[in-house]
Amino acid sequence: MYWQTLVASSLLATGVQAGIGSLILDGMTRNSPSVERRMEEIAKASLRSRGYLEARQTIQEATTGPASNVLLNQDGTINMTAWDQQANDACSIALSHLPEASNPSGTCVCYNLPALDNVTGTFEADLRLYQLSAPSGQFSGIPPQNIQVGLSYKGASVVVSAAVAPRQDDPSSVNANLKLLQTYLFVGQIDRTQMTGPLTMAQLEALVMPVVTLTAVNTLGQTVSTNVSSNEAAFVAGVFSQSIIMSDFNQALLAVQEELAGLRNGTVAFVLPGVQIMVFPIGLVITSVWLAIGVAAYGMGTIQRIAFREQYQRAVQRESKRAVAYGRI
Repeated sequence: MYWQTLVASSLLATGVQAGIGSLILDGMTRNSPSVERRMEEIAKASLRSRGYLEARQTIQEATTGPASNVLLNQDGTINMTAWDQQANDACSIALSHLPEASNPSGTCVCYNLPALDNVTGTFEADLRLYQLSAPSGQFSGIPPQNIQVGLSYKGASVVVSAAVAPRQDDPSSVNANLKLLQTYLFVGQIDRTQMTGPLTMAQLEALVMPVVTLTAVNTLGQTVSTNVSSNEAAFVAGVFSQSIIMSDFNQALLAVQEELAGLRNGTVAFVLPGVQIMVFPIGLVITSVWLAIGVAAYGMGTIQRIAFREQYQRAVQRESKRAVAYGRI
């Protein structure tokens, strides 16, 4: 009877262990929806409290038509005089931090969107070409007016609507070292294939961010070209100028840095890992089942040992009685 009980309990424990083992393995190899949901809520709450959640706005939440900080005429069109002053001041401030141009042409660009329609995908672009330093290399000796500007997009196309001649130097300009060479106005259209679903502001910005190429003919009659970084001064006025565009990785990294800073200055309490059941109710269920298995195993072993002891005591008593009976005989 003892061996039958032992075999049955072993089979039962093995079956339960296999079931729990598969459940644990499933939890290790597949993300738990409850864990992901809880961690997502914690991350959103942390980012929302710091004001970074607006960076995940979708295209439906972006601007439609002219930007909110662009002055309009009474008929709803853009006031180009006010826009020109606003864009020029913002570009001058953004480019004033550059010691020199990052390309041999000695020029830099400032790219902005005065208007964007997220329903039709049309937008208006403003590109300003500035002279920051003297031309060098292949562009030496090439007059700035002989430089041609080209734009290429990953998810959009544009046409030139106007090329505005530069204004006379204004002594009240933000940065007198910058010389505005040319202002280009474009009308563009985002590809329909790119607007099939909701887009984040970062994705939308990437679609309307161009690759700027400068092309010219040098004194030897050779065609030279160079790419100009449009990230030096982009979206400093108009659309996106009042938004913080951050990737998922940067958002998570910023949240981690904030938590570490809170731990250093004592504003965030340190939680010792391993002392709390973070996965609920799966973690509680698994822990309870293993606890029940352990208690059952130890209890069954204790009961078997007690039964064996009593059996042994009875056997000893029987042998003692037999010995006494044989002694009398």
